Amino acid sequence: PVWDVMGTIPHIRYGPMWNNIVAEEAFVSDLQAGKMPDVSWLLPPIVESDHPDYGPLCPGENWTVRTINAIMRSPEWDSTAIFLTWDDFGGFYDHVPPVDVDPFGYGFRVPLITISPYAKQGNIDHHEGEFSSVLRFIEDNWSLRPYLTERDRRATPMLSAFDFSQPPRPADPLPLRTDCEGPRF
Repeated sequence: PVWDVMGTIPHIRYGPMWNNIVAEEAFVSDLQAGKMPDVSWLLPPIVESDHPDYGPLCPGENWTVRTINAIMRSPEWDSTAIFLTWDDFGGFYDHVPPVDVDPFGYGFRVPLITISPYAKQGNIDHHEGEFSSVLRFIEDNWSLRPYLTERDRRATPMLSAFDFSQPPRPADPLPLRTDCEGPRF
């Protein structure tokens, strides 16, 4: 396949963790069957990935909405935290220079949307997060120690985006866009 991130990590691809990797198409049926693991990392098919040169963004937006709507309509919703992010920053200008934290740095800023029945509604979190912050949230939520790396140990844990004292808000599925035009490739 063109889009196989997990297959590029040798200890996953050629180790026992590979048995936990399922095709993206299985996500909704597994969700409906109650066969979800505690943590899922979901990637869209390349043609719906919002990557440049793969056609209009509308199909990718609809893929995301369909997937999140399926979670919202499932029994899993009341215990779910979704971190929606992109691996590219989507533009050619950022008025904030990337922070130099290590040889890799943080790179350009990317959007992150937290969706959960416990997410603070309308909240814009100004804490400095990074991709390792999602890992840090997972490690903290399940008390996984030691942290995998120094970078996730230092990362913002993202707990400020939530209010776990509130009752869970009901799901609020969105409609799909019907104005998609143009080829997907």
